[in-house]
Amino acid sequence: MVFCVMANRIDSSFIENYFPTLSKMTYLNNASMGIPPVTMADAISEYIRNRMRAAGSFDQTLALLKEDRILLASLLGGNYSQYGLVPSTSQAVNSFAQAIDYPNGSNIVICNLEFPSNYIPWQNVSRLYDVELRVVRSKNGAATPEMFKDLIDENTRVVAVSLVQFASGFKTDLRELANAVHEVGGYLFSDIIQAAGWADLDLVRENVDCAAGQAAKWLLGPIGAGYIYLREGIEEDLTPRFLGWWGVEKLTEFEYFERVPLKDVRMFQVGSPVMMAYVGLKESLKVLLEIPNDIRETIAMSNADYLRERLSEETIDHYDFGEKYNSTIVSCSLPDVEKVFERLTKEQVHVSLRNGRLRISPHFYNTEDEIERVISLLR
Repeated sequence: MVFCVMANRIDSSFIENYFPTLSKMTYLNNASMGIPPVTMADAISEYIRNRMRAAGSFDQTLALLKEDRILLASLLGGNYSQYGLVPSTSQAVNSFAQAIDYPNGSNIVICNLEFPSNYIPWQNVSRLYDVELRVVRSKNGAATPEMFKDLIDENTRVVAVSLVQFASGFKTDLRELANAVHEVGGYLFSDIIQAAGWADLDLVRENVDCAAGQAAKWLLGPIGAGYIYLREGIEEDLTPRFLGWWGVEKLTEFEYFERVPLKDVRMFQVGSPVMMAYVGLKESLKVLLEIPNDIRETIAMSNADYLRERLSEETIDHYDFGEKYNSTIVSCSLPDVEKVFERLTKEQVHVSLRNGRLRISPHFYNTEDEIERVISLLR
């Protein structure tokens, strides 16, 4: 379907065609779960019907998974060979974290804003391999690159940071952090789950060594469709700690012989993928890619900036990190915030409560009219 943009919003016919349920609610909770397009639901239903008829082949399965990787590369940069498919962000973080060699005296730098999927694995690595874990203490919802640099030294093996922090919405400068950690011979890992889908993101340009996420948020896809990205060349320095039949050479040869890990990011694919999820992911990515990345980001950020502007006018306290560090996640502080949240929910306005604050997260399919509705209910 052809889309058009008018006054920083997508033409309503595009939204009505792919996201008809949005007309029945005010949905501003994309940092929790995005609304999938109807084409995703149709594709999953067709996949199940084909299973019931014993239709399809393993070659078709492999072709579909390759297409998912090609679409991910179109959205996030690089080549499809740099993307592997894993069930979740957590599995991706664990796979990368435990594939690294940690010499004596090594340290890992994270911050205290992270969602558990991007700090629990690093805590575990710290215990298992006797690695020092250094934690940046955020200030007013922000952990700047300068704060990370204060903890990076010649023994830093990994800096792990979300591109966009899930609760506060702070967006970091990945290239600046990549330069800092690469100077000491370490790796930069980024959880991009709160950016992929709305941000005009090129992982090659950002110079990250590894990135990961899953599809259920801004990618508008199913839970269970996760992915992992590796910078070209670093796979030679990594040793997978968990290996399965999807992560080795000669995948389709089933007799017993000594198996060798694949020499690319697919070494982290342990077992059979959740096929329904990846069938759905393909359709969600196709819809997203109908809109150029820069236009999708411009519209989503325009919605978030308008929200911040209106919150300021209403003197409602909220995080505003400035143009460089703002994202599409807007976190605000209100008296009796739980009651406010309940009132919004009753009015079919979908937002979140995170860390005692109201979190509002518009996407490209939202409008300023919807933001005005929220503002009227916050008064």
